[in-house]
Amino acid sequence: MEHKEGLKYQTTGKRKIRKYTTKERMEKINPDNIKIYNKYLNSKKAQNRDVRETTYKVYQSYMNIFMCYIEENWDNFYLLNEDILEEDMLDIMESYMLFLEEECGNGKKVINTKISAVSSFYIWATKRRLIRSHPFDGKLDRIKHAQEEKKIAVYFLHQPEIDLVTKELSKPKTSLSKYDYQDEIIWNVAFDSSCRIGALHQLSLSNLEIDQNIFKNVREKRGKIVDIPFENSTKVKIQEYLDWRKEQGIDSDALFYVWKNGAWGRMSKQSLTNRIRKIGEIVGVGDFRPHCIRKSRLNQIAQTGNIQLAKELAHHESLDTTSKFYMEKKNESETLKDINRLMSGNSDFQNKNDVGGEKNGSTTWYQGKGKSAF
Repeated sequence: MEHKEGLKYQTTGKRKIRKYTTKERMEKINPDNIKIYNKYLNSKKAQNRDVRETTYKVYQSYMNIFMCYIEENWDNFYLLNEDILEEDMLDIMESYMLFLEEECGNGKKVINTKISAVSSFYIWATKRRLIRSHPFDGKLDRIKHAQEEKKIAVYFLHQPEIDLVTKELSKPKTSLSKYDYQDEIIWNVAFDSSCRIGALHQLSLSNLEIDQNIFKNVREKRGKIVDIPFENSTKVKIQEYLDWRKEQGIDSDALFYVWKNGAWGRMSKQSLTNRIRKIGEIVGVGDFRPHCIRKSRLNQIAQTGNIQLAKELAHHESLDTTSKFYMEKKNESETLKDINRLMSGNSDFQNKNDVGGEKNGSTTWYQGKGKSAF
């Protein structure tokens, strides 16, 4: 990603982006490998219909890289060749991991995921008794500390920045405006709900229950079905947006649309990501990501002292996930100040930890963007 002058970046801009699975390489892959992998895909998709267009689509793209790699470096061997699996597979996988790091510029977490894609195929092949045993399960060490490696930008926006973004996006729209109606709805819905980019991408008018301030039954990560809530102020914005769409003759069930190949269709995840990156420029950030909105929202809620509400809004299974990955870390000085306030019975500290809890039998979900709760 090219850096723009005047914006701050956490990423260096030197990350390698290389399309390895070119058409020419794909055409050289052992056809028997394509055939047996497609058999695996069909089997897994039949068992896991909810994730066939997400998890297994990614796994297929990752396995294509591996098959291109062995075509170029390991004589295009058949994936189920027992002699190769028993004698050379550990060397093959270790050299593949090195290739992913040095030639493709992949980080630890991505490399581990790509190894998992290969491993998943061999788990299936073992269960089907197509091979005697998994060729590297329990033998190949995955890269350690992958979760600690920082290859992508992580920003936590605070209230002044949140207010600034909300204000800028709410300005009247003209043909010369940098931001349009879709940008405003993207920001408001993403922030209110702290939803993942996958869920944001799937939002449809057919899922919208505007009177209830919610998008119902939205499919997101690993096929999980969730509801995506929004505040009353966002409800007003959505209604204005829908009225504007009707005036423009935009006929699409997708909440976020594009005009492509002579028809209205759903905006891609990459286009949504690009729009969110541009929204980050409002606060001087050049590598702002969809997950930064999610982290900012959940951190805002958790910092009130009610991590449980942040967990519930995030649809996390574990409170540990919320506290470990979605709360901005305090420095030792801030921690000591909080301890001193707590020990001295400072009322401000007590009030801080009371915000976001239950009051009069109702649950306050979050502070919001200076707006009324839904």
